[in-house]
Amino acid sequence: YTVVEKDNAKKQLLGFLTGRRGQAGIVYCLSRKKVEETAEWLSAQDYPALPYHAGLPAPERAANQRRFLREEGLIMCATIAFGMGIDKSNVRYVIHAAAPKSLENYQQESGRAGRDGLEAECWLFYSPQDLQVWRRMQQNLPEPALGIAMQLLQGIDQYAAGSVCRHRALARYFGEELQSENCGACDICLAEVELIEDP
Repeated sequence: YTVVEKDNAKKQLLGFLTGRRGQAGIVYCLSRKKVEETAEWLSAQDYPALPYHAGLPAPERAANQRRFLREEGLIMCATIAFGMGIDKSNVRYVIHAAAPKSLENYQQESGRAGRDGLEAECWLFYSPQDLQVWRRMQQNLPEPALGIAMQLLQGIDQYAAGSVCRHRALARYFGEELQSENCGACDICLAEVELIEDP
């Protein structure tokens, strides 16, 4: 698990994909428009990518899902509409190009990587602006749903900004405890982040 501060998402995504050409992956985007833009842009960069969101015609959605499941090396750019019932074992990475609306979503979506037991990567490109977008999208929810939605967003914010092992943080969020102090498989435990003291 790796969290990076989102600066230039396209440049960061291309940097991540360098050396991973031909590997199957999923890129989760915040909106249908971003899904389509990202799939088109990746394909233009010679990374074959397909869009998937609830606004696509059902036959196109089904065809894209079939291609992703059967063909090697495709990238699926998707909203949260993609994933339920997806059983592709060799997904090598899941990238969240924007923060999801909850750690429950993040855990479920990132869990689609590495089901074959081989190494896989889960990256979150994080920006506080993503949470502002979610807040605007959910502002008309009635109480208590609005309060719960805001709490869930706070969980993502704390996870992304945290300095605790990513696996430990996820386990604790779901009421479990990771036995090891160092998972050896996240940006915190691999010392790939620069920690700053609070003033």
